[in-house]
Amino acid sequence: MARRVCIIGAGISGLRCAAVLLENLFDVTIIEARDRIGGRIAQSDQMGNLEVDVGANWVHKSDENPIVALAKETGTPLHQWVENTLLVDSAGNLVNEDHANEALQRVWHIFEEALKFSTSNLGDVDSSTSLYDFFTDECNKMVDRGNWSDYERSLVLGMAEMWGAYVGDRVERQSLKFFFLEDCIESGKSPKSLCPWSLLRSPDDYFIPGNYKKIMAKIAELPLARAKLRLGTVMTSVEVSSNEQGRVCVKTSKGTAEFFDDVVVTTPLGWLKRNKEAIHPLSPRISEAIESISYGRLEKVIIEFPSAFWEPPQTSTSENLENSISFAHWLSPSYAPTTNPKNWRLECVSFNAFKAPYRRNILLFYTFGDCSTHITTLIHGLEGVARTQVLQEFFEPYYSRLPNFDPQTCTPLRFLATEWSRDEFAGYGSYCNFQVGMKDAARDVEAIRHGMPEQHIYFAGEHTASFDGLGTVSGAYNSGERVAYRIMESAWV
Repeated sequence: MARRVCIIGAGISGLRCAAVLLENLFDVTIIEARDRIGGRIAQSDQMGNLEVDVGANWVHKSDENPIVALAKETGTPLHQWVENTLLVDSAGNLVNEDHANEALQRVWHIFEEALKFSTSNLGDVDSSTSLYDFFTDECNKMVDRGNWSDYERSLVLGMAEMWGAYVGDRVERQSLKFFFLEDCIESGKSPKSLCPWSLLRSPDDYFIPGNYKKIMAKIAELPLARAKLRLGTVMTSVEVSSNEQGRVCVKTSKGTAEFFDDVVVTTPLGWLKRNKEAIHPLSPRISEAIESISYGRLEKVIIEFPSAFWEPPQTSTSENLENSISFAHWLSPSYAPTTNPKNWRLECVSFNAFKAPYRRNILLFYTFGDCSTHITTLIHGLEGVARTQVLQEFFEPYYSRLPNFDPQTCTPLRFLATEWSRDEFAGYGSYCNFQVGMKDAARDVEAIRHGMPEQHIYFAGEHTASFDGLGTVSGAYNSGERVAYRIMESAWV
């Protein structure tokens, strides 16, 4: 009789885990709270003919990344950004293009220095020290040595805040002590065996200009064909309760109670934080780790315009994309006190930098932390004109300061805003991060990753990934695969 495994969650980690087990003739049941598969990978058709990803967009580090291989297999295009940047200062003025790109390069250099420092000085960094503290010290050194002006320091410190769009919260909250967990190659099972450092920003990071749909379809192919998939079903408890039918009992919102040989919990970290009591008994060490690891709040606001007015006239319609604008940053604004009273900085990427047929007159804004919460609170429950009006009032002070803006010809055609931070099954957020105050973050990750194999309960998802994959799609995918192999090894012993 085939060993019975229940997977909680039909996101990418759950689907990959299911596929590996099914290939090896296990009996797999997938319980998914939503009425669809994919989890935090999802699309919307609200921006016209081309569906856009409202969740994950990026593919990090192409070297041996299974998502890159799947993209090639499914014909999913991958885009590499050229770092042409627009920068608007706190007063609302465009910064000289050369100064903007130079500031961005300096920011990346300090990020890389911070990564080296975090990796080499793990035991000596105070848990209260933030990544922004490191930035401030490095920038002050450059000014004191006469290498930078006060203005150049202000640009770099202002642009350093863009880190929030990578982890879902302010750079002032990012732990310097555990910054290495945001990007480091794992060369062993212990944080002590990590390599000295790796580039924070890999030249092989990709952005998917279309969407993840074909990749997800490929990953889900076998689970959809052979697993018992129960959509719209919420897991209410996982309990160790051995009987002749299995070792672990899974109860659901449908009133069912089934026994399985093994259970894999792939729910988001944010969901686990609010529902730890659903897993009984939960190891005290895992409970502590779930509480300790932080959970980000990252949202997208996608705006389509009649034209890519921010591009030079000769670039906006040219097939030569080398000089296309990729990014725009707005330092903490002093010019929008009514709609942005906390002076949250903003940034976006331009879809006009893509090749046809994905090239569009779209700016994709990333918001994070309290700014994300503020915007989602404003728009929640609104539809149509009312929702559009709120979004336009908030974002117009920013896109209107880009080059060539004309209020008569550049009025947005449509808006799309995500609300992950109000989504129960996303855990009211985006993905894990590592904030100031954490004492033993690497061990926390390892504790959840290890799970409770003696009780036949395992965990998978981006928050359990290897240290080079935390918070990423590939990390989630690999975590599901890793758990599947552990279950297989256990079954064959």
